[in-house]
Formats: sequence, structure tokens, C-alpha cells
Amino acid sequence: MRRLAQFLTLSVLFFSVFSQPIDRVTAKAAPVNIVIDADTGVDDAAAIAYLLSSPQANILGITAVAGNTTVENAANNDLLLLDVAHRTSIPVVIGASAPLVLPASLQGMFVHGPDGLWYAGMSSPHDLSGLRTDAPEFLRDTAVAHPGATLLALGPLTNIAHAIQLYPSQMALYGQIIWMGGAHVVQGDGNTPVSVFNPWFDPDAAQVVLSSGLPLVMVTADAGRTVTIGDQQIKSMTQRGTALGKFLAPILTAYATATGQTVDSSTNKFMSAHDNRDGRRRNTFTIPLYDPTAAVLALHPELGTQQSSLVMVQTPDGVTRGQTVIGLTVSEKVLMIAPDSELSNIATQAFSDPNFDLTTTIGNILARQPDNANVILTVRSDAIQRSIMDALVR
Repeated sequence: MRRLAQFLTLSVLFFSVFSQPIDRVTAKAAPVNIVIDADTGVDDAAAIAYLLSSPQANILGITAVAGNTTVENAANNDLLLLDVAHRTSIPVVIGASAPLVLPASLQGMFVHGPDGLWYAGMSSPHDLSGLRTDAPEFLRDTAVAHPGATLLALGPLTNIAHAIQLYPSQMALYGQIIWMGGAHVVQGDGNTPVSVFNPWFDPDAAQVVLSSGLPLVMVTADAGRTVTIGDQQIKSMTQRGTALGKFLAPILTAYATATGQTVDSSTNKFMSAHDNRDGRRRNTFTIPLYDPTAAVLALHPELGTQQSSLVMVQTPDGVTRGQTVIGLTVSEKVLMIAPDSELSNIATQAFSDPNFDLTTTIGNILARQPDNANVILTVRSDAIQRSIMDALVR
């Protein structure tokens, strides 16, 4: 009888735990208020399409910025995506047409075509005359109306830097700025051997944001290059895609052809699209999804690993323009902050003065330039890819 009583007690406990309403387990995540700032080229369009397809994303507006294409093309491409998604009530605002200091580059045409979407934008021109052209004011007003919102930056940070310079207290109302930008290791995906496109295009804007003290999450190229799609995924988008998936499929194919690069799935390293000597690569088109990775992480931060870091960006024009130097460890950060003369003096004191407090000295150096970003170098690539495909394929 005692064993029977114990069994019945355990049974009651079991059912009290596991017979709760199903919605406690499968409840949808709370909506995320998002403002998108983008230089809408191909991978930006894929990121925006993902967010448009996600019921969790409450898109408050899109601000266009020059980068992959002109700011006018970027705005036109935004309007085109909203048309395809039947979401034309989302406001689009035209922002900066050039970086803060440097002239605007047109190199993005090599990768994204003359209009940013490999002629899809040119074939569907929109009237831009009725759009707002005050991106900094829009960013300010949205932060005030929706404190805690996420500001997702998929391109150069020009609009956001302008807004921070003009309205620092209001911009501090954003819960976080997530930026697809920078790299710890540039690996075949850079504008130069040491820099990737977004900080390269406007390094001065990146410096403004990094110096602002606002909560910044950097989704690096190191993370984005590990999230890929290939021929089979694009074929699925063509055959079974949503309206946005079908729209993106030929554009992504053109993008893959234009870049001439693929990712070796065994090493996550870039290799030429024409280099198949070892026979390992199966997909003709295997492309990294940089901006969509950042978009997924805006809704699902648990899919990436954040590391508190000190980040510096090289602003002068030249071969190191836009390089992001990311300090992850104490030693790396100290070497970034203190000059050699100071560190040499500290080394002398550490070995000559028994009362020298090395720990406090190092702490004082770190306090001069605190960490300014949470950097994401690694992500759950397969889960992010599935999330993207689930959104774009029926």
C-alpha cells in the first residue's frame, strides 16, 4: 500500500508539471520593436525580408543610407520589398547620401549591381518625392515613442552617427544598437585585406558610435560568414518560396555569381567559385548571409555568443581604412590603450619595486577606455540558417 501511495503521489506530481497548458511551452516570444537602418543591397534585402516574414518583428520604420548603393536606390529597394510583402504602411525615410568625411564610394556596384538588387530595383522604380528625408529626426522620434526598441544597422553607420551627434540623450533611449560590421579576422570578405565594407565605407561614423557609450552589439563578419545558403536552398526559394523568397532567389543567384566566392563548408574559409580542385565543394553558389545573420540575432540573441570587447576603428583613408581592432582579453586591451613607453616603465617597476601594485595599475589603464561593444564572433550557424529558410520558404 505504501508503494501504491508513493506511485499515486508521483503520478499527481508528474501530471501537475507536464499537463500544463501547451502555450506555456510553445508560447510565442514577445514582439521586438525594430528600426532598420540599411544600405539596401542584396543581403540587406534578405535580412529585411526575413524580418518582414517574422511575426515577432514589429518593424517601426526603415531608414536608408548610402553604402552598397546610393541612398535613393536603397530607399527604392526598401519600398519594393514592402510592396512584395504587402507591408507598405511601414515608413521609409531617406538618410545620408555620403559618409561623414570621406566621399561616397561606388564599389558596391561590383557586388550588388548598379541599383543594389541586380536590376530588380531599376525595373520597379518608385516615386521617392513623398518620402521623409530627415533620418536623424526619425531615429530620434522613434526612440522617444518606443523606448527600449532595437536599432538594427545593416550598413554604414552614417545616419546613426548623425543622430547621436544631434540628439545624444534621445538616442540613448534605444535598448541596443545591433550593427553588422567589423571583423576580428578578415578572411576573403574584406574591402581591403584588413577591413570589411560597412566600417570601410564610413569609418568616421563607426568611430562616433563606438565612442558614444550607447549599448552596441557588433555582429562581425567572422560570425556572418559561417551562415550560408547554397544551390538547394535557392532552388527551394524558387519553387516553394513565399512571395519574398521567390523575389530574392534570382537576386541571390546574381549576387553569388558576382562575388565569385564561395565558402568551403569544411573549413568556413572562402575559396574561389572556380576552384574545385579538391572536389570537396558541391554547390556552385554557396554564399554567406551577413545581414540576415544580424537580423536573426535581433530576434534570437541566444543564437550568438557575445563577448565584452574594446573596439577601435582606423579612420584615415588608406590601406587600413575601416579596420576594426577588437580587444577581447585584458592583455589585448592594455596593449591597445597604453603606449609602449608607459608599458615599458610599468615592466621596470614590476621587477624592481616589491611594493609596486601591478593589478591596480592595469585596472587604471583599462578604466581609461572601457569596453564599448559586445562583439559576436561565433553563432549557431545551422539554427540561424534554418530560421531564415523557414521564413522565406513555405
